[in-house]
Amino acid sequence: MAKTLIIVGAGPTIGLSVAREFGRQGFNVGLIARKEDNLSKLAAELVEAGVPAVKTRVADVLNAQQLNAALNGLRSEFGSIDVLEYSPAIGFPNYKATLDVTAENAQYSFNVLVAGAITAVQNVLPEMKARKDGALLFTAGASAMTPIPFLANVGIATAGLRNYLSNLSKALAPEGIYVGSIFVGGVMKRGTEVDPDKIAGRFFELYTRRDKNEEVISGPPPKGPPPAGR
Repeated sequence: MAKTLIIVGAGPTIGLSVAREFGRQGFNVGLIARKEDNLSKLAAELVEAGVPAVKTRVADVLNAQQLNAALNGLRSEFGSIDVLEYSPAIGFPNYKATLDVTAENAQYSFNVLVAGAITAVQNVLPEMKARKDGALLFTAGASAMTPIPFLANVGIATAGLRNYLSNLSKALAPEGIYVGSIFVGGVMKRGTEVDPDKIAGRFFELYTRRDKNEEVISGPPPKGPPPAGR
């Protein structure tokens, strides 16, 4: 039976590229995002690219009930979730510079990038632990390592996410579950060092080799806040 990849926070750049790369390797693909029209466009592109099977579910990562229902629904359709990739976008209006950080916008970034990730991980872990196999993949910004003033609230969250993933990888390695993350420095753009297709290829290498748990891929630094959407 074909393995299944689920993308949480599917978008037209990294989400689409990772789905297409794993689809080329014979994976079925499930997509979760907030908007049905976005999902329909992505699914059509993946079907055209020859992905064996594509299913979609609408859910907001800020709503744990919705996210769990979407993951459970896709699991029922495919029979299993073998690889989870988590990469929701914060969205341009929610990027805040250092002196504009508030408890509220810092909490929002945390909820999208960290709390949603924890919800997704807790949903898929039981079956992965039962099989003693599976993979959890995450895309985030390099502000997790290097503070970027105009992404101050996001950096707080990504640093927390990196800490969580470091602990998670150590805890799950004995269970046969791989945790891998790519931290992207620069705005993702096709034809550059941070081309989503190149990043997707690196994800598949990380998944198959499992020889390290994180990688930083850097391109030209952005001159201002990056565009919305992944």
